[in-house]
Amino acid sequence: MTQATHTDNTVIKAKEAPQTNQSFIQPKQSANVLFKCMKKLDYLKSTLKMKAIVPRYYEEKINYLNIKETDKIAFPMSCFCDIHLNKLVHHMGNYGFFAIGMNKDWGIRQGIQPIHYINEYSALRKDFSSIFNHASHASDDQREKFHAYNNYLLMDLMFMKPLEGKMMTDEGDKHRNFHDEKEWRFIPNVNEVNTKLPLLIPQQQMNEKSYGSYSEGIQKRPELWLKFELSSIKYIIVTDKSSKMELINFLRDNSVAENEEEFFDLVSKILVFNDLREDW
Repeated sequence: MTQATHTDNTVIKAKEAPQTNQSFIQPKQSANVLFKCMKKLDYLKSTLKMKAIVPRYYEEKINYLNIKETDKIAFPMSCFCDIHLNKLVHHMGNYGFFAIGMNKDWGIRQGIQPIHYINEYSALRKDFSSIFNHASHASDDQREKFHAYNNYLLMDLMFMKPLEGKMMTDEGDKHRNFHDEKEWRFIPNVNEVNTKLPLLIPQQQMNEKSYGSYSEGIQKRPELWLKFELSSIKYIIVTDKSSKMELINFLRDNSVAENEEEFFDLVSKILVFNDLREDW
């Protein structure tokens, strides 16, 4: 597969997007919040302390696209779900019962993008597979012809997912209905800054150890993080009251909020999952 250089601005930048005069139209059928779910309270603590969501490298299976010699890719991303609060139970069961919910308006201004769910039997999938195979396996005399399309095709690929399929989990591959996840993605532009981190991990390096090593590289580069202000947080979800008290003490002890007013405002956003589930 040919890796694009991304010297233009086609990849989302990990920096504050400029404010616009265009008003945000609040959704009626979808949630007005983007949830980032986590499996450990420590992950939530770290996110709040840094005021940033740090992308990690994840593997995505793309066998449904019928790309020659490529059935999976791995690249850095942070994933969110666009799911109403009262429908989060199933999603959190898969991705963790701790979460931070960001205002959707903030997410849109940061360039977080809803992914494209692809029906593998559709004409759209067939056309994409055809042009991608031509571009990535072009002969030397054709390579220049397809060069202008590489950035677009690669970016489109990283925002695609099948309607359903297998996903790698701690318990092995699980079959999922991905469309139910209503996923949005943030992909940092690792090629825009002075870094040796790859946008796509080479096929021969695609393993858990490699994903962890490259993700640690992103941890050391704040310019690749998705930064936020505490005012952009709409909800914080923890599992139980014990976790809530532990988090409140952490926020106080680490001076996460700049003043008392901001601290109490942040605490007021903490919801206890076990209490909420009784009414869902």
